[in-house]
Amino acid sequence: MRYTIGAMAMAVWAMGQTIDEQQIQAALSLREPLPGDQTVAAASKLDLKMPVMCREWHVWWGAPYGVRPQVPVWTHWKGFRQYGAFDPATTIEEPVLGSAWRRQLNCVGYPLLGPYDSGQPDIIRWQLETAQRAGLTCLHLHLWPSLWDSGEDFTPQPVLDLILDQAAKLDFPIAIHDEIQFRRPNITKAQTLASTIQRTTRLLARYKDHPGLYQQKGMPFYYIQNWSNWISAPDMATYFQEVEKVVGPVYWVVEMGPKEDYLAIPELKAYVGPSNSWFLHTPPYGVGPHPWDKLEESMQDACRKARAHGKDVGVLVMTRFNNHHDRGSEDRGRIPAEDGMFLVKSLELAAQQQPDFVVLTQWNDFEECAFIEPAWDCDGFNGDPYRYCRIVAASMGKPFVPAPLPARQQLDPMIRHRLFGDTQPGDMGPVLHQLAGAERNLTWSWGEGSGDPTRLAFAQASLLTWTPDAALGGVRLSNPGVIEPDGVLKDKEEMRFYLDPSIGRELPRNAMWWLAVEVAPGAEGSVQFEYRSDMENYRVDSRWERRYVALGACPRIPLADGGTVYWAPLYGAWPAGAEGDLTAKLSRKTGPTVIRRLALWTSLRSDTAVPATWETKAAALPAGIDPNQPYVVAPFDTAGNPGLPRLVIAGQTVPSKGRYGVTP
Repeated sequence: MRYTIGAMAMAVWAMGQTIDEQQIQAALSLREPLPGDQTVAAASKLDLKMPVMCREWHVWWGAPYGVRPQVPVWTHWKGFRQYGAFDPATTIEEPVLGSAWRRQLNCVGYPLLGPYDSGQPDIIRWQLETAQRAGLTCLHLHLWPSLWDSGEDFTPQPVLDLILDQAAKLDFPIAIHDEIQFRRPNITKAQTLASTIQRTTRLLARYKDHPGLYQQKGMPFYYIQNWSNWISAPDMATYFQEVEKVVGPVYWVVEMGPKEDYLAIPELKAYVGPSNSWFLHTPPYGVGPHPWDKLEESMQDACRKARAHGKDVGVLVMTRFNNHHDRGSEDRGRIPAEDGMFLVKSLELAAQQQPDFVVLTQWNDFEECAFIEPAWDCDGFNGDPYRYCRIVAASMGKPFVPAPLPARQQLDPMIRHRLFGDTQPGDMGPVLHQLAGAERNLTWSWGEGSGDPTRLAFAQASLLTWTPDAALGGVRLSNPGVIEPDGVLKDKEEMRFYLDPSIGRELPRNAMWWLAVEVAPGAEGSVQFEYRSDMENYRVDSRWERRYVALGACPRIPLADGGTVYWAPLYGAWPAGAEGDLTAKLSRKTGPTVIRRLALWTSLRSDTAVPATWETKAAALPAGIDPNQPYVVAPFDTAGNPGLPRLVIAGQTVPSKGRYGVTP
């Protein structure tokens, strides 16, 4: 019996839905709402006249794809996690069963672009242009103070520069949302008064006159939350005054309860208070029926108090909410979309307060299903990825026309064929599902949504391997004195590997690399592998990191003797046959770990291949491949793109403890 990582460890898409080719092409060509869309029709009757903004434009999304990504790892995007429970069978590397493009994601909705890197210039352009076409006055850019230090700076700074420049080009300036509310003292010193003053002063002094920064009444718009009272009223007054001494008047906006001592601060320009998100925190905790009458009373009271102090009033409106696929719990934490009518009803109630502006929440928080950004599904696929943009535009009596898609090379390779309808070099190749077999016969199914398959490549002798007892191999240990017999790695030690120099120096940089690691039973340590890349270091908040892969977050196969094999992609890897190509270390202060074997697969090396088409769903193992030894099988498309490689290992297995498990 053989089994594969990422093939038999498959999860069924949570909603059991499928999207066929006809639906996708129809959705991408939409310029008008679907006929008979009653929600869009209801929104068009609102005729909102005040400015409508949207906060929480999150730029914390990181992906290892695109053109020189800012943070070249999966950041915030994670595999499917029902109520936060990690399952190695549903990592982000694995598409859902039957698909070659839809990754397992910790999201209720699925972004139109797939999981993306927020720093890609043309993705930024598309997001801004899409929001502009939806009729929004501006997006509130969600910035956060840097971590692990004084919190006097913001991150990510390079992305902010790209955004402001693009906003200026489109004449669609963005506002600042300082996400200081959630930077509590046990994490960083960002909430101290001194750090808060310095952070805001430096940002506004640098950008206040930038044409891409939104101005309200001739002042830069600056938005903070204070629901936890992280800053007192006297300190808030001091904060505003000290910043204005340097940068001049600021349009300060505070979101919190209507407390008189805060509303009395002269420098405060606008107040944003009670909203429909309150439904999450009171019985029946979001699911309905919603206590609209109590919300209306609260909103009226807050608006009256704010206006008594001469403040502008903003009303906050949440579109919907569901964090069950990321954290949350079964009994609370969800506000259903109600086919979009929850948003329409909320906008109607907001308009009755005659606010100076409305703030929608959120632009692209896919973890909380609180997004307006186009998506394949919004609490269920309805055939129109632009639906919430249409609802927002219709509420202001405006039509919505989709913006041109971003540049292909800046998107997830898995989704490129699906979005653009063709295949080009650099895309992800075909995906094998349910790869299985006995002895020398293999069977599988294909995932839809990729380029046409043309061959299956097999690698066994061409795998680059290391074992503790090997004198020389494709992977070599440069400091063998660090380990005890049998490959024991201790805390505070590291194993520095390099490729056979004759191999590493001849490989170009455009290869796909995957790493297999086998550890012995009873391993206590959590192993992390740093690796050489053309982008060695990158900044995460206020900290520098090297490219690495943590085995604990990877797909794995449990072995019958209690050992484990991990299978992980090495994004952007470029081993050069020099010390430090791979460095293994324990990522936590735990007990020792025994590494039995390493194997590196690259898309540029294979032993043999057999032809394959969509009709090919079975094949005999090629001569020269030993079914009793590990090997890798990878499909390639007509453009030469490799698909997901499947690691195949012989031997009896035990089921995993993941949500969906594996079938041996």
